[in-house]
Amino acid sequence: MTFTKQEKQTYDNVRKFFKTDFERYCQLAELADLKSVNYDGIANRNNTNHQENKVITAVYCKNIVETVKNIVERMRDDRYKKFIQYRFFEHLSIWQISQKLQYSETTIKTTIARNACLLFADMLAMVTDIDLRKDDDNESH
Repeated sequence: MTFTKQEKQTYDNVRKFFKTDFERYCQLAELADLKSVNYDGIANRNNTNHQENKVITAVYCKNIVETVKNIVERMRDDRYKKFIQYRFFEHLSIWQISQKLQYSETTIKTTIARNACLLFADMLAMVTDIDLRKDDDNESH
């Protein structure tokens, strides 16, 4: 089965999301549990909401990380769930995933990876403001 142009773009967007965006969300989410610096007694109007905004951003990132993990857990097809977990959380190669799932590398690449990423993109768009289902012109579908 071959990708349509839109499916290929969505697949690439999901891969990019996990490689760059999700890693960043994970890193920033770790800051959500840190106590903010106390600015009491400092007479600087620029700091009024600065710390609050940082905490809000960290909490937002933590929510995104938890949502992504919940989406993957809710995938009904165990092959798709495991592909996402192995590929993007554990950073396994296609041949390693092939061995674990006991499918050929070709099946992993052409069917399981494709369907898992397309489903993930649909589910993510449904519950967040992140839509990875975009074409080359960056228009949402």
